[in-house]
Amino acid sequence: SRGRTPLTSKLVTSAERIPTYVISLRSNERLTDAGVRVIEVAETDGRPDLLAALQALKAELPALNLMVEGGGQVAASFLQAGLVDALEWFRAPIILGDEGRPGVGAFVLKALAEAPRFRRTEVQELGPDLWERYERL
Repeated sequence: SRGRTPLTSKLVTSAERIPTYVISLRSNERLTDAGVRVIEVAETDGRPDLLAALQALKAELPALNLMVEGGGQVAASFLQAGLVDALEWFRAPIILGDEGRPGVGAFVLKALAEAPRFRRTEVQELGPDLWERYERL
């Protein structure tokens, strides 16, 4: 959202062959010059407005199926906005404690009843890790 994606990343280096879209708060000539389609949207609380971002993507790609990958804050933002239909969850058999990074960042609920609910539809071992798929109820 702030244009920090390295020009050497696979996302950028493959943009000439694979249509690549980045949602940002401002234009980004270096990404555009590399073939990335930068879509500028308004901000909400210093971050891209998610509804505006999805509307802009839908205008560009009417048959849109979207996979969102990011850190805990990205996950929390999409969950808070009610924009998550499914989760792909990976777990490793390690304990990080409070030094670890949260899978879901700041996510404020006024009541437990407001928590988004999901149903596990699949689970699979991947080496020592687990992959779980959840769909929204």
